Formats: sequence, C-alpha cells, structure tokens
Amino acid sequence: MTESVSDLIHKWNEQRLDLFAISQPNSDTGEFHGVIRFYHKDQGEKVATKCIRVSSTASTQDVIETLREKFRSDMRMLSQPVYALYVTHSDGEWRRLDGGECPLMVQLGWVQGNRDGRFLVKNEGDKYSLDQIRADIYGQEADDGFKKNDKNRKSSKKKNKKNAKKR
Repeated sequence: MTESVSDLIHKWNEQRLDLFAISQPNSDTGEFHGVIRFYHKDQGEKVATKCIRVSSTASTQDVIETLREKFRSDMRMLSQPVYALYVTHSDGEWRRLDGGECPLMVQLGWVQGNRDGRFLVKNEGDKYSLDQIRADIYGQEADDGFKKNDKNRKSSKKKNKKNAKKR
C-alpha cells in the first residue's frame, strides 16, 4: 500500500457510518479492528447478513469459522460444509479470498481504488451460482445467459412467422 495504514483508515472512516469505523492501529502491535458486513444466501432462498468485529490479523479462515457459527450454528454439528469467502463488486467483478488473506485489509484496500465491495460467504456445495447470489445482494437480475426480454422476443418471432405464413 502506498499510503500509510493510518491514512487509509482515516479516509475509510470519513466515508462510512460510525458502525463500520475502523480503529487506529495499536502502537505496540499495529493491530486494528473494524466491523464488516457479510452476506450469505441460506437454503430458504433469503439473503442474510451478519456484521462482526474483525481484527486486521484475522485470516479468511478465522473469519469463516466465526461466520459459520453465526449463520449456521444449528448445522455445525450435523455436517461440515466447505465455505469460502468472496469479494464481489457491483460492476460484476469478484474473486475468492485465499485462506490466509485478511478481510479487513482487503476492505481497507478499497479506499485506494475508490471502490466499494461486499463480502459473500458461500457454501461451496450449495446449488446457487455466484451470479445468482450477487444479483440478490445487489438487487439486480441474475445473468443466466438470457436477457429478461428474450422470452418475449421469441414469442414475437413465432407470431411473426405465423403471420408471414398466412400472407
């Protein structure tokens, strides 16, 4: 990062609600904390969110373990699904975080690029595609390869063919 962490934190805090403010680094350890909102689409087809306080030293794997307890505490003893943490942006860009990455540092990096993103917790065994979940959390249509009006266009083409045959 070209700017100091303190400068990035200051910029982040200027642009966000107090709830999502990031603390200044501890002078001894350099560690800081912030609240991050995570999105998860559960099996009931609804998108749930949880906000948790995260340390700058917490890895993706640490955060996933905490979120597993928050989102699916009842399922923890029944099965051990594989969860992954993704960063997604409204422009369609997304990526899976590596287990050793620190989500709070990733979020803080958005300040430099003047971007905003969302963290998505995904059960890798779920039937939902990342595009479907992204569409739900951003309130957009899922890009399933078809445009919304394709069905209407196809039925119009059929009508036009029928009308052409009648002439």
